Amino acid sequence: MSGRRITLPIDAGGAVIRHLHACFPEEGCGLITGRATDEGWEVTQVVPSPNVAETRERTFEIDPGLRLRTQRDARERGEVILGHFHSHPYGDPVPSDTDTRRAADEPDLLWLVIGMRWGGAQGLAAWLPAPAAGSPMQRIDIDVTDGG
Repeated sequence: MSGRRITLPIDAGGAVIRHLHACFPEEGCGLITGRATDEGWEVTQVVPSPNVAETRERTFEIDPGLRLRTQRDARERGEVILGHFHSHPYGDPVPSDTDTRRAADEPDLLWLVIGMRWGGAQGLAAWLPAPAAGSPMQRIDIDVTDGG
């Protein structure tokens, strides 16, 4: 691993957890925006999305219109879409085989995966697509900050 880290403000993390809890027991999802830095990635905003997948209990799909609007809004602030977040109902915060295959299509995007149970979030982990096809995704450290 490169030693690069994600900086996640605690209020943004809380917004992610609230959204995913509201979607449970289906998968929830959304986008994260911010800036890439020499040290890693700085999250400035999370944008919850409706899950428009046909089988929301097993997969997620971010609303394409929301993604385009988020991309435009981020660009106006001098930022980019850094990646997305989604939940694994009754699962762990580890990329599934489906996640790993999909990540290969957008190798520059971060993946935040949250394990969910009836009691709420059961872990949060960040991942980058594998540098080589067929390799496992790389775990990235997360620094939760007070945002101030």
